[in-house]
Amino acid sequence: MKTALILLMGIVVLGACKRGTTGRVCTEEYRFFNVKLRSASGEAIVLDTFYTRIVAGNVTFHANNTVPGGDEGYYTVVSDGQLQLLPEGKNTDLRFIGIKNDQVIVNEPYVFKNNGCHIEKIAGKGEVIVQ
Repeated sequence: MKTALILLMGIVVLGACKRGTTGRVCTEEYRFFNVKLRSASGEAIVLDTFYTRIVAGNVTFHANNTVPGGDEGYYTVVSDGQLQLLPEGKNTDLRFIGIKNDQVIVNEPYVFKNNGCHIEKIAGKGEVIVQ
């Protein structure tokens, strides 16, 4: 019985995987990275618009918020939806730009890489206090 249970769990784990761009086995999870914006007093900052810029190529993209929370100050910096924009295996400098009342109020640096399956954060803040 114990052997059958272990075998069944192994099948379930392998079933949750797929082949990545390099032939490696990847999980089918969808990764995204959100930043929380707040004021010095702790209030959520609500932006009019936001985007992320790849510094080297000056390419911009809008990583749509994949989870609710924009009205609570959470914004998506990058997700697996932009994986093809990041060179595989190399660190990529990004800038998260937040705009309110036609002014840039957030210009935050991040470093991510495409690990062949998903985005991977190398550097950057999870919470930013906007002045």
